[in-house]
Amino acid sequence: MLILIALAVHEAAHLISAVILNIQFAKFKITLFGFNLNTDLEKVAFIKKLFLFLSGPACNICLFLIFKNTRYNHFADINLFLAIVNMIPIVPLDGGNICKSVLEVFLDLKAVCRYMIMTNTFFIVCFLVIIHMYENYLYLLLILMGLKGILEENRYLIEKSIRKNYNLIKFNK
Repeated sequence: MLILIALAVHEAAHLISAVILNIQFAKFKITLFGFNLNTDLEKVAFIKKLFLFLSGPACNICLFLIFKNTRYNHFADINLFLAIVNMIPIVPLDGGNICKSVLEVFLDLKAVCRYMIMTNTFFIVCFLVIIHMYENYLYLLLILMGLKGILEENRYLIEKSIRKNYNLIKFNK
């Protein structure tokens, strides 16, 4: 139950940040992987994206600091765990989105997507090894997130390619 509260606060921090930063979104939905804001982040400034992605883990760190060494120490530990896990650099986690945003400053879209796919694949292999060694199936959820991120990056590359080719055909007529 406490993890659900920590997750809800984490996702609420993202939502509040989006509103404060004036990031336009049509709707949001709750998924197994958290809130999903339907927005085009390509048009959002780099610094706004960083604040948006850092707001959830930062909120969890604040809750950890507030509740550590109290009778709610277990809740504090859950928030610390959630903050750390969310900073793993795989898409769709916050760490992956931060990594992707930083790379977008230096690399083209195709290279960024390929890098994120390779990173997700690397961490999936790591989580599989951890599951095998320690028989801790909590990492299965992280593997699912990594697979979801790979699918999203591939879909994104395909969509961009189709749009680019469509615009080339449209303007060549």
